[in-house]
Amino acid sequence: MILRLNTDVVAGLVGLAFAALLWLPHGSMGRLSILFPRAVLVILVLLSVVLIIKGFIRPGERRVEITGSPRRLMVVAIGFFVWWIAINHIGFLVSTVVAFYALTWYLASVEGPVSWHRLLRWSPAILLLVGVFYLTFKEVLNIRLPAGFLI
Repeated sequence: MILRLNTDVVAGLVGLAFAALLWLPHGSMGRLSILFPRAVLVILVLLSVVLIIKGFIRPGERRVEITGSPRRLMVVAIGFFVWWIAINHIGFLVSTVVAFYALTWYLASVEGPVSWHRLLRWSPAILLLVGVFYLTFKEVLNIRLPAGFLI
């Protein structure tokens, strides 16, 4: 599928939407701990507005080719949304392992059926990746991850 887009305006709108999404849950943060995220959000909003204005003054229209299946793209996007919701209910570690296995299976199934044996061969890489994310957030960055009813 080939789309003709004003990429500056689209990037600016995506930036504003992302900033709005990140701004919503800020209510539970303390006064000092919100300073850096608020500064980053202000910079993101300013850059997004500048991109939108630039897009109207000097449009940067480009032909964007989206290869692959739009259905697959939507399924993966919905899967990420479900994962985001599941993190709060199930917990970060378990929901991330399940999401990575599901994503790996779904994307690999494009080539044909995926056997359990083949999926199990990818387990060390999936578990290592999730473990690195978990330890980085929990131990290095000291970010409290949602526990849910599992880990």
